[in-house]
Amino acid sequence: MTAQDTRPASRGRADVREILDREDDRAAPSPWVIALAPVPVLLAALAFRPLVQGIAWWTSALAIVVVLVGVVLAVRRRSPGVRFVALVATLIACSCAAALVNDIQPLGWIDGNGALGQTIAAIRLNPAPLPQTDPIRLVVTVAIAWVAAASLFLATVAPAAALAAAPALVILIVPGVVTGTPASTGLVVVTGLAFLALLWLSVRPVQRAFPAMLIGAVALVVAVGLPTIIPLNASWLSGVTGAIQAPIQPGRPGTLLNLGQDLRRPSELEVFRYRSSDGQPEYLKLADLDEFGTGDWVPTVTDVSDAQTADQQQWAVGINPRLASRGDVTVRITGLSSNYLPVPSGAVSIQSQSTNLELDQWRWMGDSNTVRSTGPATRRGATYEVYGASTFANAYLDAIDAAGRLDRFDGRGYPTPSTAQLRTDLALPKDLPKSISTTAARVAGSAETDYEKARTLEEWFRSDLFTYSETAPVEQGYDGDSMDVVAKFLQVREGYCVHFSSAMAVMARTLGIPSRIAVGYRAGGTQEDGEYTVSNRQLHSWPELYIKGAGWVAFEPTPDSDSAATSSTEPTTTPSAADPATPLPEPNASNEPSTSASPTPSASAAPGAAGSTGGSGNGPWGLAVGMLIALAVLVAPATVRAVRRRSRLAAVADGRSPAVSAWRELLDDVADHGYAPGLAPPGDAAAVARTARAVLGRLRSSVPTLVLPFLEAAVDAVDQERYAPAGSVDGAALVATVREARVALDASVRLPQRLRSRLLPPSLTPSSAWSHDGPRRRRPA
Repeated sequence: MTAQDTRPASRGRADVREILDREDDRAAPSPWVIALAPVPVLLAALAFRPLVQGIAWWTSALAIVVVLVGVVLAVRRRSPGVRFVALVATLIACSCAAALVNDIQPLGWIDGNGALGQTIAAIRLNPAPLPQTDPIRLVVTVAIAWVAAASLFLATVAPAAALAAAPALVILIVPGVVTGTPASTGLVVVTGLAFLALLWLSVRPVQRAFPAMLIGAVALVVAVGLPTIIPLNASWLSGVTGAIQAPIQPGRPGTLLNLGQDLRRPSELEVFRYRSSDGQPEYLKLADLDEFGTGDWVPTVTDVSDAQTADQQQWAVGINPRLASRGDVTVRITGLSSNYLPVPSGAVSIQSQSTNLELDQWRWMGDSNTVRSTGPATRRGATYEVYGASTFANAYLDAIDAAGRLDRFDGRGYPTPSTAQLRTDLALPKDLPKSISTTAARVAGSAETDYEKARTLEEWFRSDLFTYSETAPVEQGYDGDSMDVVAKFLQVREGYCVHFSSAMAVMARTLGIPSRIAVGYRAGGTQEDGEYTVSNRQLHSWPELYIKGAGWVAFEPTPDSDSAATSSTEPTTTPSAADPATPLPEPNASNEPSTSASPTPSASAAPGAAGSTGGSGNGPWGLAVGMLIALAVLVAPATVRAVRRRSRLAAVADGRSPAVSAWRELLDDVADHGYAPGLAPPGDAAAVARTARAVLGRLRSSVPTLVLPFLEAAVDAVDQERYAPAGSVDGAALVATVREARVALDASVRLPQRLRSRLLPPSLTPSSAWSHDGPRRRRPA
């Protein structure tokens, strides 16, 4: 064979390779699609910032995602199976490497007894934000990486880029479920725009862009609007029918603002009943707020994984038993849904007296002597007895401080808060208005001791300079507990307990006195047969200041308000300290009820208690709207497909490009029923061309024989419309052809496939499996 004879053969093989390379380029996902696929997930993951401290978990996840993108880019021209194996193998390897970087066993991220188990325990026990420990950082990092990998799979391996939004939307919903506050609108919009950009780049051919963008826009609107219409922390989601949700929930900001909203309820609803050992009313606390979150007061962020369960006794930290008043009470829940138990300020021991309160599912919250659930919220009928004490500012402490003997009691016989905790309770925001500290110094005047300064502040707030009002802050726009609100309140001098307690706590810190805000229920209420009935109208907040020698001392700066919430500057009728003969019990010591303790409350509740309702008044309406939105999302694909079919058939009947419209409708019907065109034979330029007859040639091997006549009739009409005079195509006949073709297609598939063709039509997804280029798979050489 001569050289001239071998040149055509070699040239032919080169042409074949060139054709195969072009087909591989068409079948391979775009580099831009690969790079953009995980971006919506990474953006959505920033919504986790209120859930986990720091940002190292996000940067670690970003590093893993960069590696994943690089690997997929390297194998993008290989078959989908190879891309999938490479993606999963790289993901597992990176997850194990991240574990080693965090000094954890390589598979600790999936070990129920390792990092994964520790993280699950921390989530169950701690309010948000979680401390950024090595296990938590690892698990969050790996979780984000795996979700980003799911988006990569959907957009570049499946390919189904229209579904790549699902992982990002799930991540955006998680913070709202945990904290009750949905992700910021700006973050949702940016995530949605990134997803829409991904859709635009992945859509082939271009006429598919509109339905894909429509689906993305609907998802974006739902993600932004649904949390606004249906509050994720609405009481009807609490699982406690007819119960009022407590104003404070673990990890959720805005406690004092929620308290004010509860106080302004139009009706008074019962939440619990209690008996005290001395027959006197008691202040009962839910939680302490001592840190500043994003502008408001929040509980200290602590890891309570090792905290004692509530069925064990503990010390009363910062409570001097020599100066405190015993506050043993028996409480019965009648209409409160709370993750915190109402207890005296210095609670040291709890005994359950009902089967629906399992104390091993409740834990002591650090040094605050409050109790929080690690499981369900309080249930109606739950009964328990609490032993403890509390210290209120009173005449007895006044006398001891005036005599200069208060400091002698410091730390004698009781544990004091740690230096770090007191440092936290002295912290102030950087943007504190100067008027607050100036006012505090002016009011304190010549007072010398911390206790005297605190008493001076309390008396100033209770003077006739201030007016109790639950409506003035709302009407004048300074409701809440931020520092700007405090400054405005000190100027207007009208507000309710939230403003008085927050203002006094902040002013005390400017004077060097550690402070915190207690949230709970004030003393008083209706009394019948020695049992006090507590309603939502007794929700209250008051400041607690740490005074050396006395410990945490509660003050009452809020003036008397209405009869439903009568305040008192004294917790009991006797201001004297507790009798030394009945000191506070030590941990693990026997603590039997005192002989003066009252019996368990009667089993019958007051009329109407069982019918107490709470929560958002639009709860049922919100649920109905949510169900309607969910239904609309479910039927949206079928609706879009039906509207498109109707418009095309109308165009065919009216003579507006009837053949092309009918052909496009037939192609969509074929794709909806699961049939895709085959590959064009190599070297056949006519079959590769984007023409109706070329596509028909590739469809002959995949669609049922019964359907082929209808496709052939449509292709003939396309040729006739293209080359014959206008109006030569019979539109009515084409409409009949399209309808008969669907009947034939329905008969060729089973019922599930038929239903899918109507409800979730694949023709709406930006996949090229139906297109003129054929399915995206690598053809063997």
